[in-house]
Amino acid sequence: MGAERINKRSFEDLNADVVRVGLCTSCGTCVGVCATKAIEMNYALDEPLPRLVGKCTSCGACYDICPGKDVPLRDMDRFFFGRERDEEKDPVGIFKSCYRGWSTDPYVKATSSSGGVVTGLCNFALENDIVDAVIMAGWSKDEPARCRPIIATSPEEVAEAARSAMVIVPNNALLAEAVLREKHARVGVVGLPCHVHGLRKLQMKGQPKKLAASVKFVIGLFCASTYYWEGVRHLVREFSDIRDMDEVVRLDYRGGQWPGGMYAVTKDAKVHFIASKHDYTWHFLGAGTFKRDRCLMCTDFAAELADVSCGDIFQPVKPGDRRIVATVTRTDVGEDLVRKAQEAGYIQVESHDPMLIPTSGLGWESKKHAGMYRLIQRREFGWPTPDYQYEPKVVPLDRRLTFPS
Repeated sequence: MGAERINKRSFEDLNADVVRVGLCTSCGTCVGVCATKAIEMNYALDEPLPRLVGKCTSCGACYDICPGKDVPLRDMDRFFFGRERDEEKDPVGIFKSCYRGWSTDPYVKATSSSGGVVTGLCNFALENDIVDAVIMAGWSKDEPARCRPIIATSPEEVAEAARSAMVIVPNNALLAEAVLREKHARVGVVGLPCHVHGLRKLQMKGQPKKLAASVKFVIGLFCASTYYWEGVRHLVREFSDIRDMDEVVRLDYRGGQWPGGMYAVTKDAKVHFIASKHDYTWHFLGAGTFKRDRCLMCTDFAAELADVSCGDIFQPVKPGDRRIVATVTRTDVGEDLVRKAQEAGYIQVESHDPMLIPTSGLGWESKKHAGMYRLIQRREFGWPTPDYQYEPKVVPLDRRLTFPS
């Protein structure tokens, strides 16, 4: 008993081994598993980072479940999928089915980032007694241009959070809030690969038990990178006539026709076009200028540990309709959720070629090739890097790569 207690890590260990060496993903998992509310996300440097605000009991939960430094993909593959992955044969991770889909609600489809599948799945789960709440990225009430995690308990609240946020949002920070304080025994979570890694570590460990048991499904979003808030602020200021972010009452990263662009609404009710998604991702934020440094070391594009993974399709797979979502089911939970949502009329899916995913935009390349190589280089020089358990290696695909528009 004494030895076990001695081996428990405190928040100070987490701060030293992860946060202060640049490995924190800002996913919020450490906050979400702290039953005593001793940790919170701090925005003092504009990026969410955990800090200690109460008494740490050295229970070890935050350290053990953090996906910043250690992401045991091999163990998680075995635990959740029953086998290890093959980087050459599984370029988008292990999965059951690959679909392309869309919401059957015309309004949801038209106002979503891609096609409304994630919204449809969340609405189905909330309205059919599968979960009591869904944790997801939403908008801050205090700073309306910024995103914050929310606990959605109705389709109306899900709708308010619709469309992409290109910045990191610590969704997992609300897990204890949702389960222990708001008493939602069954929750779904929508997040990026880093959020998924933290939740899967929680479920694999099974502790804290009540929190681990509460997560009924995890929907992961394809992710090339998130960007520093400073980059977004810089973009708004220098690509438009807005000079003060406090004047912005609404920011939309995917407004207009697919794939959309960034728009801002100011207090005077004016709508300002900032830049097309192509311009701000390819030529500004996504070109590496304001990508978050920890994202540059991530090798997971297609949320490879989620129950369901969803993202844009950049090929014109249906004539005249670009709001179509790549929808990859990886577990029985995910397959069941998609199947039942389709049977209930919330979404429509059809078969999709999984090999279109690695060629659909720059995201897969930035993670599987550039991110992998960056890990190899950083390890060579002894820089802090996350350990994904699998040895990092660049595996070129047998193809001629093109980037469709």
